[in-house]
Amino acid sequence: MLRAELYRAFGNKFFFLSLALGIGIAVAHIFQFVIPTSIEESAYIYDFPASAFTRWIGGWSYPVHPDLFYLVSPLLAALPFGWSFSTDWNSGYANQVFTRARRWQFFLAKVLASFASAGVAVIAPLIINFLGTACVLPLITPHVTGIGSFMVLPMYFMGDLFFENPLAYLGTYLTISFIAAGLMGCLCFPASLLLSNKYVVICFPFVLCTILASFTSRTSWYSLAPTSFIRAGQDFGPLVPDQALIFCGLAIGVIGFGLLLASRKDYLS
Repeated sequence: MLRAELYRAFGNKFFFLSLALGIGIAVAHIFQFVIPTSIEESAYIYDFPASAFTRWIGGWSYPVHPDLFYLVSPLLAALPFGWSFSTDWNSGYANQVFTRARRWQFFLAKVLASFASAGVAVIAPLIINFLGTACVLPLITPHVTGIGSFMVLPMYFMGDLFFENPLAYLGTYLTISFIAAGLMGCLCFPASLLLSNKYVVICFPFVLCTILASFTSRTSWYSLAPTSFIRAGQDFGPLVPDQALIFCGLAIGVIGFGLLLASRKDYLS
């Protein structure tokens, strides 16, 4: 059952649409910012020269591409498979499956497939952008003497790792982004129990995260919004792990509660 749901999640047009949107922003960033930066002489005469670690879309907040990508990241996460929850129920497909398998197995497979496809849809453009940036700019390890030429500071979350092993720092943040994106995509599941329109369900994580970011971005709770704490440049300030964990815990709780309700025989008919 999980294999079938994974096939549906990674083989539908919405997944490729999500990839196209994310990769489009990532590639536009390379052509409109990274390449012009590489040919500017001023980029190499500062205290620290331009580096792929400091100029990829996740490491530098200029120009508009990073803000745009992280703003729409909840939508990129929900597009691949978030629609399937309401679609399968409204079309009667779920009822056919229930005659062959238990409800909780079906919904659990669907949540796992949604988590995986959402994570891939968000981190694939980030990886492509970094690799493209690395083809243009050198992989120079950041040094504390160049503070001011990049956004991460030594006292920030994993700041020491950024200066000692930036590839490990990058890998850690991609993992954080994958988990956060997966949870954002899975938020469509509890939303589909209340909303019947699949397009409204797809937009639910985007609306929720945008509202959360709007109320927290200028407060000490900025790390509560996933669109803020998945930014590797930490341009809103040092990531606060406790706040990020609170969001993850709440999201897991809501998704789990929705899974429990959906698996009850007396809840869905």
